[in-house]
Amino acid sequence: MNEPIKVLLVEDDPDLRDSVVEWMEIHGTPVTAVRNAAEFYQALSHQQFHVAVIDVGLPDQEGYVLAEYTRANTRMGIIILTARSTLDDKLRGYQSGADIFMVKPVDCRELAAVVHSMGARVTSAAPAEATAVAAVAPTEHWHMSATLWELRLGDSAAIKLSQKELQLMEMLAAQPGAAVQKRIILTRLYQRDDYSSSRSLDTLVRRLRAKIVARLGTELPLRTVHAVGYCFAAEISMEDVEPV
Repeated sequence: MNEPIKVLLVEDDPDLRDSVVEWMEIHGTPVTAVRNAAEFYQALSHQQFHVAVIDVGLPDQEGYVLAEYTRANTRMGIIILTARSTLDDKLRGYQSGADIFMVKPVDCRELAAVVHSMGARVTSAAPAEATAVAAVAPTEHWHMSATLWELRLGDSAAIKLSQKELQLMEMLAAQPGAAVQKRIILTRLYQRDDYSSSRSLDTLVRRLRAKIVARLGTELPLRTVHAVGYCFAAEISMEDVEPV
């Protein structure tokens, strides 16, 4: 039996979002629908999908960025769905990693046909697990204490953070799932945005990832968003714990 095609739709227009979900599910295709970029990243970290349908004009981040992230970190098929119809918009969509660029208003029958065709290719080309964001466990929940300078996963032992590691994690934890621009991180951590500080940030991220793997035996879900910055692609809560 063929595996059902799983679709992740991000669309901030509630009427269009509901219409697409209703039409797709009537025709046997399960759809997870979210309203913005933050919810999109969270959904990716919790479930496996075959096709992403991405609106460009989202309230918190352009859909092009989501397409770039999806292309860099998954094997999902990507459909851009937008009211923007200029050649520049289309070129940017394809450059960001989209397989198909569709202009609103779109007939749900056409969208369903594109989703089914693309989903069939994705499911036959690679195992289902390959379409998920790599190494992000569905149930993982991270905790961070800014007071104690600690990070931990679930009930695991706490990992001590350096000052800059703590500052970086504070920015990412403020909006889990949403990308934080690299220039903002550089300005906060190094008070400048230049080549030297950029290389320092790359080293900081690499060492933090290695520290977590060494101490916990698992990957830190700190993701690079191409041409944007970084995001934390898992649930994380801040804890203000005063030392005893």
